Amino acid sequence: MRSGAPDEVLSGAAGWRPVVSSWLGGVLLAGDVPVLSGRVTASVSDQVPERLTFTVPRFDGRDWLPGADPEHPLARFGQELTLSIVVASAVSGVEFETRIGRYLVTEWSHDDADGVINVTAAGLLERAAEDRLASPLAPRAGGTLLSEFRRLLPAGMGVGVDPALTDRACPRSMEWSEDRLGALYEIADAWPARLRVDQWGQVALLPPLPDVPSPVLSLTDGERGTVVGTSRVDTREGTYNRVVARATVTDDPNKPPIQAVADQVDGPMRVDGPYGVSTRFWSSPLITTYGQALASARTMLASSLRPSRITPVTLVPDPRIDLDDAVEVVRDGERTWGWVVAYDLPLTVDDGAMRVDVGVAA
Repeated sequence: MRSGAPDEVLSGAAGWRPVVSSWLGGVLLAGDVPVLSGRVTASVSDQVPERLTFTVPRFDGRDWLPGADPEHPLARFGQELTLSIVVASAVSGVEFETRIGRYLVTEWSHDDADGVINVTAAGLLERAAEDRLASPLAPRAGGTLLSEFRRLLPAGMGVGVDPALTDRACPRSMEWSEDRLGALYEIADAWPARLRVDQWGQVALLPPLPDVPSPVLSLTDGERGTVVGTSRVDTREGTYNRVVARATVTDDPNKPPIQAVADQVDGPMRVDGPYGVSTRFWSSPLITTYGQALASARTMLASSLRPSRITPVTLVPDPRIDLDDAVEVVRDGERTWGWVVAYDLPLTVDDGAMRVDVGVAA
């Protein structure tokens, strides 16, 4: 969970304003872009999870129409936007700033009829998605998962690694094709690790989520609560209760094939129950032992089951909420625990409520 205003401030009357700044190659182009409205969204199901959209006036201290100027703050020639939300207590006037993220401008549009500029930006993994490999790339001699991950990252992007992750050698009898972002996710899946981008724009490799959530935040209705509505979504689509992980290449051709199977063994989605069996196959040359295959299979199984039951929560906007946060949802006395798998956060007070999708393993 991000830092920011405490619950008592967010649940009462509070001031709220977005702060967007624009940077190009380390040079500040604009410190406070005048945002009229907008939203920032993120979803664990997308390869580039984060997306920022907003509108600005054509004229406000300057002309905000990029036109043909490659160094305009809202142009799409490598400009990166940082977003923070500042919440002010209506009682004390104290301000709390929450850094949300850093985004690459991908598109802008302007219509003379409404006189505003519409801007779209994506999370910084968009750079890896666009920067495809010109030719197949094989691991270097002595390369590890971490060293190859760093080598695959586009220039200028850094990575932070959680100390709980243990690095290991990367087999050389393989190569990655042109999909750079896919290769980064393959390394993360084989580790296994979660691939995220933090609020400062740095790529982060994190341990898999635990089997049982320990909520860091309670989303509550009623007096002094912030929840205004919940619903339920439950689907079989994209949900697996068996994951088979395999090694596709080994450095020793005499080794037997490596395969591990992770099954859901309890609950309504157990493989020996009336639900039936829904199988996902995943293979990677980065898998070299049965233990590695089993760890990847178990992590993918948990990731598949987590969004199978979604509790969409509509609430008073809370900029502290981030992907993977463990939360408790309390609605009409009913308690639900899970992880944030998506959010939709308004940028201004006129942009409506916030939506948070909480995924609960079936």
